[in-house]
Amino acid sequence: MGLAGGQRPHPRAVIFDLDRCLIDSRNAWRYCIEESIAAATGRRPDAAALVDEYHTRPWLDALSILTGDRSEAHRCEELCATMFERSAMKKLLVFEGIGMALDGLRGERMELGAISRLPHALAVKQVQSTGLDRFVAVVAAGPWAPAEQVGRCLAFLEAPAEACAFVSGTEGDLRLALSLGLAAYRAGWAAGSAEEIAGAIAAPSALRTRLLADWAHRPSG
Repeated sequence: MGLAGGQRPHPRAVIFDLDRCLIDSRNAWRYCIEESIAAATGRRPDAAALVDEYHTRPWLDALSILTGDRSEAHRCEELCATMFERSAMKKLLVFEGIGMALDGLRGERMELGAISRLPHALAVKQVQSTGLDRFVAVVAAGPWAPAEQVGRCLAFLEAPAEACAFVSGTEGDLRLALSLGLAAYRAGWAAGSAEEIAGAIAAPSALRTRLLADWAHRPSG
């Protein structure tokens, strides 16, 4: 059932993978890689070709490729991390259509939460800098422990798992959500997701329709 007073059946809450489904960090990643190498070596590389494959990996993977020198890569690694928390913040985006999609979910009186791999203070800062704080009621962040983080969101939102949905681009995390009792939805737009995966939601604009359709056919009570 939906929230009290809702017009249609819907999830009580929807929990997102913040780092893969809501915030698009690719521009910020590229900025950190290029600027750190320029600062450390005086050379300005073009990291565009590495963005899609490497932006969710450790900094050192891409830095080693672009510098060709492991010691230089290690010097740049710390700079990348510092830039990502500071000057690169202005480069963060949300995926196209996310704002309208979250607004639509909130309009249906669904509560929203998010889990993150980032330190809590940094995750909250990113949520605030991208304007997602208008929609997301709780962020559970820190060392990646999705089961525990989803549990924290559910506790804050006072929502039982079976009344909630989880949205991620990662198969393993979706299976985990199912094992916890949540409905699981694969975000086809998510960072790192392959294209045209069967059953995936292609774009944020389709999320509200999918959730309402699924919950309309769920038994009540």
